[in-house]
Amino acid sequence: MKAKLLLSKEVEENVLSEIINKGRDILTRGVPKKGKPPEIKELKLYKNVIEIAIESDKYVRPHDAILRIRNFLDRNLARYKSSVRDIIVDHYEAEVELPEKPQFDIKLPFVERIEFKENIAKIIFKDLDVEALEKRYVDRIIKRLEEKIREKKITGKAEFTKIVKRSERKIHKYAFKQDPTPILEREKWVIRFSRGVWIIMQSYAALMRAIEELIIDKIARPLGFEEIILPKIVPLDVMKRKGQLVGIPNEMFYVCSPKSREKEIFEEFIDYVKITDKIPKEKLMNLLDFPEYCLAYAQCEPFYEIFYKKIIDLDKLPLKFYDRYGPTYRYEAGGLKGLERLTEFKRIEFTFIGKPEDVIKIRNELVEKSIEVIDKIFDLEWSLEATTAVYLEHAGLKEEEFAEYVRTYDISVTLPFETPSRPERKLEIASYHVHEDFYAKNFKWKEKKNRKIWSGCAGLSPSRWAYVFIVRYGLNYDDWPKEIKRYIGEKLPKFDKEVIVG
Repeated sequence: MKAKLLLSKEVEENVLSEIINKGRDILTRGVPKKGKPPEIKELKLYKNVIEIAIESDKYVRPHDAILRIRNFLDRNLARYKSSVRDIIVDHYEAEVELPEKPQFDIKLPFVERIEFKENIAKIIFKDLDVEALEKRYVDRIIKRLEEKIREKKITGKAEFTKIVKRSERKIHKYAFKQDPTPILEREKWVIRFSRGVWIIMQSYAALMRAIEELIIDKIARPLGFEEIILPKIVPLDVMKRKGQLVGIPNEMFYVCSPKSREKEIFEEFIDYVKITDKIPKEKLMNLLDFPEYCLAYAQCEPFYEIFYKKIIDLDKLPLKFYDRYGPTYRYEAGGLKGLERLTEFKRIEFTFIGKPEDVIKIRNELVEKSIEVIDKIFDLEWSLEATTAVYLEHAGLKEEEFAEYVRTYDISVTLPFETPSRPERKLEIASYHVHEDFYAKNFKWKEKKNRKIWSGCAGLSPSRWAYVFIVRYGLNYDDWPKEIKRYIGEKLPKFDKEVIVG
């Protein structure tokens, strides 16, 4: 690193030289005997500027060294009524050894360029100010470089999926051999609203509600889960702590507030809409603030925030909650053609925290109860799959070996056709996770005796359960199982198609 330390008041050069020489040993702290401490390669002293060049290895990197020098100067310049008012980084480069040379271009913030020679990356940084030095952007950039190389080698869940258990063959029992969406649309069980969003009419709504109640009665209540209501508009800070803002920012919907609630600032926009009967989206964007929120992607985000920076008594755990308030939102690129994959869809989210052994036990009980419903009541062909944990995927990690226990299970239902939105013959309808202490660390939970607190969650989608139910049993209410009909009544409500005559 080549940099300048700017002083608030001039100090004689011999005084500066004496102070710096006295403080050279501060650079050796934290460096092992066999390690190389930072070395001052160049030093030019002026009355209010210190020009310095520092070279070091991984133990005390130049940005740490120059901050040590600044702090030492501030303590010793106080008697001269001077201090370091700023640090200007003129040049900073680092060489990093990588497992292999990446075969793709890498771009990173605060990096002018990266030069590769075999498996050595030479990083030339740019635009590093004092905040960047203090918050260790350089270390984060190097870590992010390694992550991006690792992430590129991971292609998603499917590659790391292992079937643990499966049902007997049942696909021959299915009422539909093709996607039922066109028929549901024709019969006005659903009405297309926008891409991936549907209006759910009486018959399908009754089915979804019945499934929801069935899940509560057969899974939630027997396992001791209690209902809470989690918001579906989530601050960006919470999304960042959850990991989704760095893991899947391309899959979420963002919420902007108006710059003002004063109607006058929208006057031109209103006039334009009334006169042209068009929506001037660019004008609207100018009237909105930057995004402050996301729509809930995983539904459980606010749950972890309940305990943010709180001290928790493990002896009062486990806590087991479920939330069924409102939909979940996911941005799905490409064409969404059927009801099996949606932008807005219903989920019941189970969340729980406790001792490690309790969290694993609760997750496994949720899996067992769910399989019981899917197998015996829905009578579907299903598979239980051990797969890469979502939070590990976000971190660019993978789970190739399932040792003591599995972090993530998915339940998928076999279909007799390819789904209309994606070329696959199965549909994931539920996912069950053990997070270990991943979110406890991210949300800074503390246990009063420093014992480990783990968390877990599970998502079951009445939207997808209703879809596979229709594939299995069809639209004839008489053919539906009594366990579902008891929540609906003797007659299935229907929309009178003759209401719409053209």
